Amino acid sequence: MDEDVVWDKARGELRILGQRHTAVDMQGFCEHLDLIVGPKIAEVVMNQHGLRQGKEDAANARQKNPNATLPELVDAFVNAVALSGVGVMRIVVRDGSSSPIDLEISNPCVKQMTGSARSFLFSYWCGVFSTILGKEFKIDDVSYDEKANLMKCRILPR
Repeated sequence: MDEDVVWDKARGELRILGQRHTAVDMQGFCEHLDLIVGPKIAEVVMNQHGLRQGKEDAANARQKNPNATLPELVDAFVNAVALSGVGVMRIVVRDGSSSPIDLEISNPCVKQMTGSARSFLFSYWCGVFSTILGKEFKIDDVSYDEKANLMKCRILPR
């Protein structure tokens, strides 16, 4: 197992990128959060959490390995996120921080294109790229292909 993801059975701990995580039914959590506060507010709450977490993880990764290239950092995050159970990530980063970033998740753990599920899947990446590339990003063009079980979005600079 990669050092960025550690399962300590004796302590009952799952650590991803140095932080403790738990296994949660995100589909159920997102549906419940959307029902409690409404999908728009739930999306904002989840967006703020994802942005902050992505920024912190990227800053920690950069601090641990200041010479890491953009592809190396992205690969480390893709692997850690996949091991967390979100789905299988594919990210296309073009040259320059003003270019859109294409993100695909096959077999995503949540499948809604709105509400907290949308923010859960993609806001983290806005935070990661904001820290790594030094500018803010936003989610755009979210789509879900049910037949392929593939969630897609573009991450655009603000």
